[in-house]
Amino acid sequence: MIQKRLNFLFLVFFASFAGSLLAQSSDGHVAVEKSGFALVKPQPWSSPSQASPLKFTAYTDRSARGTPGAGYFVFRIANQTDRQIQVAQIVKVVIQPEVPNNISNQAEYDQIKEAIADFRALSKAYPIAKIFIDEMIKPLAADVVKYESGQIKIDGDWKTKIEVSHQDKTACETKLKKEFFGAKNPARFDMESNLYYIKLLEFSKGDPELSERLAALKLEHQRLREQDENKEVLSKLNDATLSPNDVDLVIKRLKALPDPNVEIRSILNQAKQAEVIESQVKELRAIIEAKFDSLQSPVPGWSSDDRNKVQKLSQEFDEFKSSAPPAAIHVPMVTIKAIILFDQRLDGIVSAVQEHKYLEVNTTIATLVDPSSKIGVHTQQWVDWLLTFTTTQVAAFTKYRTAAVALQKEGKYEAALAKYQEALAVMPSPEVSAEMRLISTTQLPKKK
Repeated sequence: MIQKRLNFLFLVFFASFAGSLLAQSSDGHVAVEKSGFALVKPQPWSSPSQASPLKFTAYTDRSARGTPGAGYFVFRIANQTDRQIQVAQIVKVVIQPEVPNNISNQAEYDQIKEAIADFRALSKAYPIAKIFIDEMIKPLAADVVKYESGQIKIDGDWKTKIEVSHQDKTACETKLKKEFFGAKNPARFDMESNLYYIKLLEFSKGDPELSERLAALKLEHQRLREQDENKEVLSKLNDATLSPNDVDLVIKRLKALPDPNVEIRSILNQAKQAEVIESQVKELRAIIEAKFDSLQSPVPGWSSDDRNKVQKLSQEFDEFKSSAPPAAIHVPMVTIKAIILFDQRLDGIVSAVQEHKYLEVNTTIATLVDPSSKIGVHTQQWVDWLLTFTTTQVAAFTKYRTAAVALQKEGKYEAALAKYQEALAVMPSPEVSAEMRLISTTQLPKKK
């Protein structure tokens, strides 16, 4: 009969089955360095009750395999000499059990208790071996007493449950932090499913300080997760094709954050500034469109208040651009530039029209054809009308001047002067005036 309890061995050999029951690996030449005792009969035919114990420090199994009762054992006894005993003489062989290094739970404790019970049953069956068996039981019984006193054996050392619990907590906390902060992306770390975190939650039920540390770690995890999620949300704003509705959703989400960081606050300020600029553009477009819709003269009135509004828009626009907003937060840049261009050139157009400088007006107004379409239909219609009007005037001026030049070449100076005068009636020209003075002083007869 052989019984094995975890990390210790309890070997019992019956004489008739010794060869087949031996649990140790032996080739019959190498000694097994295990101490214990054997119950040995005086003769093979002797009664088991006549057996006496033989204590040994090692043994060699040289029994005949496949032939019960054949062969022998070599036992090394206390004086380091070997004693050969026939298998037929051996009633039992009992090996000193190995005391387990770890006894930390009820199951391990129960196994030791069962092993002790088995040894005591053997002692009862073979009283002659009681002294040896009691000696074997001593270390096991000592461990039982320590465990029952509230201690736990870990790696061969006995410690109180409080000490072990503290060590377990420290180890779990260290490993949890190592896994958390050592993760490729701590924000994506699955804290709730982590085995160390789950164990620490149990430990923390009776440890306020641990509970506080876990809460701080959880808060840091939440901060990193929110930071990662915010980073993902912010990355959407780098897409210039993001729809206005999606941009609004992102901005709303950022506004709802309880403690936005510097980057998010900057983006929220840019979004707010974009709204202000949009409002300014809408207002100025309406002002310009209204002026051209009810226009009674070739050029509209442009007040200082209107100019101040355009200047404010220009300043806001420059500030917005310098803040380098993400691509999805944008303003109607083309319309803004069109409004600013109108403001810059309108004064020149007004004065030029008043002075009938239609060629200058025509050249300037041609640059506003495309921008006017970005402001509104009335503005575009006015630009088209003024471009047509000035083109007609320039054509009339050119027609009269060309005729005057032809007449001048023919020597018809008075007729040429008349045509030059018609050209000047359309629009002023320093060149034409100079030519007329030249004709008057050099070509016409002097009055007597």
